[in-house]
Amino acid sequence: MSQVLFIEEIIKWLSTGHKSQFIEEQFCRSRSEFNGRLFSYENTLKVRFSEDCLYLITSSFGEIGNNCFDHNLGHWSDEPGCLFIRNESYCLIVDRGQGIKSSLSKVYHLQPQDESYVSVAFSKVITGRAPEKRGNGLKFSKRSLSKCNLNLFCLSNSEQIYFGANEKENQNPFLNSQLSFQGTLTYIFW
Repeated sequence: MSQVLFIEEIIKWLSTGHKSQFIEEQFCRSRSEFNGRLFSYENTLKVRFSEDCLYLITSSFGEIGNNCFDHNLGHWSDEPGCLFIRNESYCLIVDRGQGIKSSLSKVYHLQPQDESYVSVAFSKVITGRAPEKRGNGLKFSKRSLSKCNLNLFCLSNSEQIYFGANEKENQNPFLNSQLSFQGTLTYIFW
């Protein structure tokens, strides 16, 4: 499938909820289905990454994918689940849940030094699942992916963040896409 068609199908699903056959095949309806696909994805990643990075990368992907389920209970646009598209050079995790801003704004108000709720999610110890003492997962993911020289782009409720190698940023097909939807899209690439 061409990259343009691939992006068009994702945008259509995000905008309307309509799933093409391709989207349907990549959709995980439960956390256990997501974790099973992540486990099998390790075989693809083993070829490219050291054992140390493999652990950090799969843990990070697991954190991001499991957040799709943990933070959206009762807040799905339509059906629960996440899109999990992966190959030898990228991983895409997308949900049509409430989004980072909706989740965090219930427990945290942006400070003047804060860029956005998405940047807060990746930089401050805070959780949308208060009063639970949590909120380190995305910080761990950011540190781990950076340590292994991966790039991350996250778009949620029209807010976005990118970290990684600057020369790779233009390889992000979602950059400047003007997407606005309820949910979260995380694109990790190397």
